Amino acid sequence: MADILKVTTPLSGYDNSTIKNNPQAGQGVQIQNPVDPSKVMRGDNRSDSGRSGDQQMAFQYESNFGTFLNMVKNVPDMSRIFTDIFFQGEEMLTGGVMEDEAAQQIASFFKAAQMQEEEILPFMKEQAESAVRFNGGIFDQLRNAMADTNSVDLKAEILDFIKKFNDMSSGKHILHDINNTIKDMEGYVFKQTREQIRALLNELDLNAPEGETADNSALLKEKVLPFLGRYIAANHDMGTIRDKISLLTVLISKYENGDRAEVLQSFSRLTGYQGFRKFFGTMTADQFDQLLNQVDMDQAAGKNEWADKFLDFLRTGISGGTGLENKQMFQSMLQTMVLNESVYMPLLHLAFPADINGRKMFSEMWIDPDEAGSSTQADVRHTSRIFAKFDIKELGLFKLVLLYGDNAASVQLYYPEQMQKLEGNIQKGIKNILEQHHFRADNIYLQAGGGPSSPVEVFPKIQERKNSVDVRI
Repeated sequence: MADILKVTTPLSGYDNSTIKNNPQAGQGVQIQNPVDPSKVMRGDNRSDSGRSGDQQMAFQYESNFGTFLNMVKNVPDMSRIFTDIFFQGEEMLTGGVMEDEAAQQIASFFKAAQMQEEEILPFMKEQAESAVRFNGGIFDQLRNAMADTNSVDLKAEILDFIKKFNDMSSGKHILHDINNTIKDMEGYVFKQTREQIRALLNELDLNAPEGETADNSALLKEKVLPFLGRYIAANHDMGTIRDKISLLTVLISKYENGDRAEVLQSFSRLTGYQGFRKFFGTMTADQFDQLLNQVDMDQAAGKNEWADKFLDFLRTGISGGTGLENKQMFQSMLQTMVLNESVYMPLLHLAFPADINGRKMFSEMWIDPDEAGSSTQADVRHTSRIFAKFDIKELGLFKLVLLYGDNAASVQLYYPEQMQKLEGNIQKGIKNILEQHHFRADNIYLQAGGGPSSPVEVFPKIQERKNSVDVRI
């Protein structure tokens, strides 16, 4: 609309008196509102064209990876949240009032955290081994084959085999999730339908061995899914139950993918590659089948008794068993745990509390066991980097950055400020520990307070994809 009253100063290019100075006027009357791409700015005063001086190196579109980095930097501090719970004990959660089942889960977890000093190292090793799903001679050789070959097809086949093996070793866990997902649907359907669902569930063999999926898969695909599909079509129920059916189809696909015959067939395809035979020799699918009989599937699936108690502890809090006022706190802890298991996180993450002879401690650590690249590559120095945060009751928060390799170590330790007078003793203790484990101390840096707060500040490789094209869909 024309500015008839001339109340405000006319904008350049919109007033007839300045039309001669408008560089876009010569483009013709048929072009309405012509755009100069170099002058189109975003809300944060940046141009997506990348023509400004500081934006010429790469596109700066918001990406899934960029979102991940922001979440890592801004995720709630699990160490702070957990120590608030752990240091104050069960009373902080229960308040003396809690249902029997929830109280039992909480008490069981706190009891599992109690240990003697000599139990710490075996406990940490157990947690690290259970966190690494693919260990043992077979997977070591597969890593060697991956590092040695330039064949994209061989790498894809190896990854496909690992995926099938993972689904097979997790078969009982996946079947348990399938059973629970179908049970959850009973609360969203009519009584008659609920009874029919229960009748179908009774046919599900929850004790089926890992890899023997044929019967359960047939039941799920030929009876359960068609029945649920007919229910949706007849009742036009597009609510929660439809979302659960979508989850169910994913779980069924994973369960079927872990069939033993599928795993053996995938291994058989690998034997056709010279790069594979270089490390596995003349091993056949039949020989591998016999080898599978000796594999502990629970261990291969990362089963860990302490981790199960920790998950029960989180589940109790998230479900409101410790009171709705604590629910958000447990959700924040779960968010942190899931984020550290992201496909973008190239690190091993461990978090655990410990009650050692009455002194409580919570530790969280990120480990890169091979910082420089694959240890199988020639002329590559094998170095490991660790970032650990451990909060000790009555002492405070410590932060440790450790880089070691070739019998040499560099240490950065950030300790509580109230311990500044003990810095000399701390340094002497660190040297004794390194000497005890036959490490040469290249550098020991101590500082009271401060230190990195996020693994992004310690591990450069987390940001390797920062400038890659990964546009949000």
